[in-house]
Amino acid sequence: MTAILPLSALGDVDWASLEHAYGEAVDVPETLRAIAGGDPAQRAQARSWLHACLDHQGVQRGEATLRAVPYLLGLIADAAVAERGAIAGLVAELAVGDTCWFLHDGFHPDLQPNPDDCARAQHAAYLTGGDIQIRSFPSPGGSLDMTPGHGLRELYEAIAAGTPQLVAALDDADPEVREGVAFLLGFLTTRADATAPALARLLAADPEARVRASAALGLSHAAKRSPSQRGVAEAALHEAWARGGSPLEQRCVAMALVRLEDPAVSALVRPALAAWLADGVPPVMPPGFPWFRIDSAPLVFCTLYLGTDPAECDDVVAAAVRGLPRVVDPDDAVDLAVWIARLAVPEPPRDAPDDATVAVAALPPSARAALDALAGSEPAWSYSDTGRALAGRGVPTARDALRAWLDDAGG
Repeated sequence: MTAILPLSALGDVDWASLEHAYGEAVDVPETLRAIAGGDPAQRAQARSWLHACLDHQGVQRGEATLRAVPYLLGLIADAAVAERGAIAGLVAELAVGDTCWFLHDGFHPDLQPNPDDCARAQHAAYLTGGDIQIRSFPSPGGSLDMTPGHGLRELYEAIAAGTPQLVAALDDADPEVREGVAFLLGFLTTRADATAPALARLLAADPEARVRASAALGLSHAAKRSPSQRGVAEAALHEAWARGGSPLEQRCVAMALVRLEDPAVSALVRPALAAWLADGVPPVMPPGFPWFRIDSAPLVFCTLYLGTDPAECDDVVAAAVRGLPRVVDPDDAVDLAVWIARLAVPEPPRDAPDDATVAVAALPPSARAALDALAGSEPAWSYSDTGRALAGRGVPTARDALRAWLDDAGG
């Protein structure tokens, strides 16, 4: 299959013989044309519809998705098309299903096809029953099946085949294109030898802070599992951190260095991440930035903790505990609370009865501080996740009961 095709070749595909999430794929040509033209509202609606049809909740991608890819890559390469950075973001979703599954650990079809459980999916269902609200996220049901010859692998390789044209787009005059393509290239990790040097150059020389910030995160993803490119990434990211730059750029460079999961490489930036976490992660993300979880306290927390020296765990938990009262977004507060519970509250001995309750006085000080923070945060109990995270740890799993239990011990 040709890597890039113009819209004039849409008639070469029998779309009526293909299906997407909502039925026959006969509307795909019209939707692709709407993405290329029309007013901004029409273009955004067309991208949203195509995403829903061809990548439904990240778990439904088939032949129609594969056939649409060369035309989407062709639109990115066409300087006459508006909002090509947003199209690149859409193609990134088609490549891996839901980029949110891989925002910490990255993606590689052979080495890392597993959702990293660090960031919630983009799609969710919210169910309410009495005082309990439950979030339900779509999941591939484990790792993605990227076996060579499998449909998802064929789709991924079709997108990766456009790497030469995508790398060329990093020189586009439109900064939104450079920003969006840097995001997409971060997930095309089988082409790291071509993408990592290009992203490193973008990080070093692009005049726009937003582009440099996107390049930093894309570079960390591209090089993480590439022995030949890790050194390129480490050097470029260290140079970027030394230069300073905008709060957005600093946030992204710090997260990129920690994502490489080498304590020696990230030693310079971990204190900054801990300080941001303790402050509740002051927002730095501008509208439309493709790496849209960088203001999320849970993602900063996971990025700070995972892959670092376990001896730092207490310091990380302390920073998270200080930051939790400042997190007001319900989703972020619950996500952060779950990670605090998992890391700070020890599980009881295996031979303890299932309904056993530990004594508050027996808890280590870090666990007591964590439970005090959880009990004091109303947003942290917006959904049932926090109670579930505490289950089996010998402590109350409802906020009022937890507060009363802690108060009784203190009195």
